[in-house]
Formats: sequence, C-alpha cells, structure tokens
Amino acid sequence: MRGLGWAKCPGTCGEWVQGAKDGIPFLVGCPINRFVEAKAEILFSEPTNKRHYAHQQELQNWIWELPEGKEKTRQALERFARSQNLPSLTGKLRMKSQLLVGKGMASSTADMTAAVSAVAHALAIPWEPEEQARLALAIEPSDPIMFPGVTELAHGDGRYIKSLGSKIPAQLLMLDGGGFLDTLAFNARRDLPGHYRKYEFMIKNALALFYEGMDQRDLEKIARASTVSAQCNQDINPKPFFEDFLSWILGRGGLGVIAAHSGTLLAGIFPAHLSTTEKRNLQRESHIQFRPGRVEWVETYDGGIEGGVMNAWRKPIGSLSTVWKTELY
Repeated sequence: MRGLGWAKCPGTCGEWVQGAKDGIPFLVGCPINRFVEAKAEILFSEPTNKRHYAHQQELQNWIWELPEGKEKTRQALERFARSQNLPSLTGKLRMKSQLLVGKGMASSTADMTAAVSAVAHALAIPWEPEEQARLALAIEPSDPIMFPGVTELAHGDGRYIKSLGSKIPAQLLMLDGGGFLDTLAFNARRDLPGHYRKYEFMIKNALALFYEGMDQRDLEKIARASTVSAQCNQDINPKPFFEDFLSWILGRGGLGVIAAHSGTLLAGIFPAHLSTTEKRNLQRESHIQFRPGRVEWVETYDGGIEGGVMNAWRKPIGSLSTVWKTELY
C-alpha cells in the first residue's frame, strides 16, 4: 500500500510577547509568510488494519527517510507512529524550508508540524492542531504556529492555549544580528525563571496592551506591547544594535520592534501599506546603518496548517527569496 500527502506550516519572526504570567511561562507567536512544506510518501509492506497491530507495537519497524539533521522531526514522526499504533512502514519525506535554523523563526516546530501533518494526510488520519502541539511540546518548548490566527501558548508544558484572533496586517523589516541560539539550551538556563519573575509586571501590562490592540485591530498598540517585551528580553538575550535600531525605526515611520526572545532576529514593525519603493529604501538604509548578517521584509500571517493529498502538492508556496532560500531533499 502507498500513501501520499503534503502539508505546509508558517514560521515566525520571533514573538509578540513572551514572559511569565502568574509564574507560567508563555508566548504569543508571530506567524509570518515564510514556510516549511513537506511531502510524504508512505509505503507499507503489510496490511494496515491497526487492530492486528495494537498488541505488538514493540515489533513494528518505522523507517523514516528525512533530510540530514532533522532529528527532532524524526522524534516527532516516531511519536506520531506510536500514538497511532501504525504498522511497519517506510516514510519518505521531502522538505522545502524558507526558515533559518537557530534564529528564532520556529524552524524546528514548523519542520515537525509540516512533516507529521503530511504523513497524517498520506494515511488519511485526522490530526488536530492540539494533538500536534502536544507532540511538539513533548520534544521541546514550541511555538503555536499550528493553530490558526494569533495564539498565546504556555510554551513549556502546553497547560493553556488561547486564541487571540486573526492577524493584524503589518510589514516587518527583519534583521539578523548573527550567531545561533538553541531553543532547548535557552529554556534550560538557570537564570530564566528569575528573569521572568523580574519582568512579570511589565510583561503583564504589555500583554494587556496587546489584547487591547488585537480587540481594536490597532497595530500601534500591538507594536508598543511588542517593544516592551523586546526591551525586557534584552536583559537575558541582548541584540547588539537594539537601541539604535529602535530609534531608527521610530524615526522612519515604524511603530516599534519585535524580537526573537530565544533567537537572534530583531524586526521593525511598519504599517501594511508601505510601497515597494519605501521598503526598498528602508532595507538598503538599514543594511548600511547596522550591517546585519541578513535583512529582509516579511509580512504577518495567520498561523495554521495547510495540507492534503498528493495532487495538492502542486500548489506552490511562492518563490523563495535569494537571502533566505533553504531547500532540503
């Protein structure tokens, strides 16, 4: 038997707000129009009636053919196969990614989400965002990009998930200050709980302002809330040109900044109506002014998983930019 499926999941430009609320670490994800897309081909050597296999799971042999270096994705696929009591199979996955690793774009979460969802589609197994979130969180703290819209998540243990509504359209001038940051290592830092306690009151106020901005569809309030959270994050994960960049953004019609709290990215927040010429000029000037490792415009995007059977794989994700292009086969 052979099953074919595909899935697509957005990445992020850091987090709108991240910290702790009543002692519980949380984040509000910022999905953007950059994606991971996965194509799965599943081959069975035996019948697929799960009733014949539920009592002998330890005998099953799941072979996953993945791009090099995708160990977290492999773990996610193993957990999925175990949870569904799948028989022995070979899963061949091709993946295309527009996300950089170790920068704060939720690349690992997007990889896991796209790959597992593609396999679920190939096998016609219903697979809900809540299930995907639990699976990802069992491997590492994760972003809520599998949920539609903008979502708040207790990203350490998933004890709560809160939908905040659809995206607010915005243009984000995204800069990378260099280096890499491992999500597991960051969230294991001994000083992180103290950092969250120190800034809990400020983050609480920022979150309230963010809620207000979402309810009123007010990008300026959202940007102010995001800027406060990014400033708090400077205490534990500083960006090298933060203050100068923030002043520059505000002086050129921007509304604030958003940071990858466990990454290296920092982005200026601008209204959605910027012209192509304005964007080109701002991108050129920011490159000259700050000399970042990378600079690119991205747009806010609703989170959520797209996918289906194999013939839907023909639907493109759009041309990949020269700067951020990463293709994995």
